Amino acid sequence: MAKILNPLQSLAASGSIAGGLTFRQTKRGSVATTTPKPYLQTSPAQLANQQIMLDARAAFLTLSVTDAGLWQSLALTRKRSAWSCFFAEYHYQNIQTPNAPLIPETIL
Repeated sequence: MAKILNPLQSLAASGSIAGGLTFRQTKRGSVATTTPKPYLQTSPAQLANQQIMLDARAAFLTLSVTDAGLWQSLALTRKRSAWSCFFAEYHYQNIQTPNAPLIPETIL
């Protein structure tokens, strides 16, 4: 079902038609774009990346209170979240489960 605010031939048309075509206004005028269709992310590389994310999350949730505090203080100095710092080090140090990354020496 179409939900268009103004006539399609007008200069101010905006909205979508059947979820596949979207009209919107930009600084340069009216634009019509198609809506991308989601797809299953089941290639071996995508599944491996998803597993790395799950393993990193599990390692982050099992941190001791002391280690969590150290990651939080590192995050404050880098103006990021504790999870963001932890995950960056997880990737940088190429950690294998069930291990957690070492805390960088700059804050020890």
